[in-house]
Amino acid sequence: MDLTRDKIQVLQIENESDIGECRRKGVVFAKQNGFNDIATGEVAIMITEMGTNVLKHGGGKGKLMMCRIRDTSFNTGLEFWCCDFGKGFTDIDLAIQDGYTNSNSLGIGLGSIQRLSDEFEINPEKNIDFNQVKLAGTSEFKNCIRTRKWLQKSKWNGLNRNLLIGASSRAKPGEQLNGDTYVITHLSGTVAVASVIDGLGHGKEANRASQMAKELIVSKPDMAVDALINQVHNTIKGTRGATVGIIRIDTGNNRLFFSGIGNIEGQIYSNAKKTNLLSYGGIVGHNIRTPRVFELDFNKGDTVCLYSDGIISRWQYEEIDWEQSPQENAEYIVNQYSRISDDATVLIIRYVT
Repeated sequence: MDLTRDKIQVLQIENESDIGECRRKGVVFAKQNGFNDIATGEVAIMITEMGTNVLKHGGGKGKLMMCRIRDTSFNTGLEFWCCDFGKGFTDIDLAIQDGYTNSNSLGIGLGSIQRLSDEFEINPEKNIDFNQVKLAGTSEFKNCIRTRKWLQKSKWNGLNRNLLIGASSRAKPGEQLNGDTYVITHLSGTVAVASVIDGLGHGKEANRASQMAKELIVSKPDMAVDALINQVHNTIKGTRGATVGIIRIDTGNNRLFFSGIGNIEGQIYSNAKKTNLLSYGGIVGHNIRTPRVFELDFNKGDTVCLYSDGIISRWQYEEIDWEQSPQENAEYIVNQYSRISDDATVLIIRYVT
């Protein structure tokens, strides 16, 4: 395919904070090039997964390149290259399957990136485009992922277009690894599962616990939310443990199901009214009560917000303009209300009318 490229940006990935910077710049870049809030949220998730792949599997160092692309039919889109020093994949078809991994994880990142992309390729050495990409004059990278996302492309992949998603997460200042994480995965065009996870404490061991929990949730999202918490509990035994809040949204029936253990806070905002989501005490992976499922109305125009205890409790929901983009609001809450002594994460999902 003959393409022209412009507006090229190259960003370094060496620690968790670099992933956040790449995500923020990718969100701005997508909006500047005409992507709506839904597609922009998908770009944010793709960049987060690619950056995480660099730190976990790619030798801990890499670069992200993003640019605008145009084809000969004047279609416009964005292209992302994420390259690192990993060992690469001997079987590419196997690598993109959920569950494949060459390290101590469940291996769901590449599959997520592929589902959110219009075009996806690993190590496209045989394609002349690979030789045209200049990553700050460096040709030493061993492994590259290339994705493309086209503006107003009709391809869908079964995700829930009724949900606008925004998320922001950052490690405790001074730490390279984030003990918090979040996940959003779509089971169909009407059902999605999302979670905020806070590994106990911060740093490497907290990161390990939260990532194991995240990967379990993505691998078994069709389970009931209380059963899913029990599965996470059994999976991360022997780690530092985590607090976990999980929601299941069914826009076909206007329902939201929530189950939580520990201090993951959550609220639903509906017509200027706030409904709190109740978590039970405990530490997932150590000691928990029997999880309970809370079923609530979730109608068009409603917003749900989940956040870790790295966000101070005194922030007021009336201070937020919930008509703004969920991504903008998530970034704002983390920037304005996060504790300097802890990791911090916010996940916001709005059911659009």
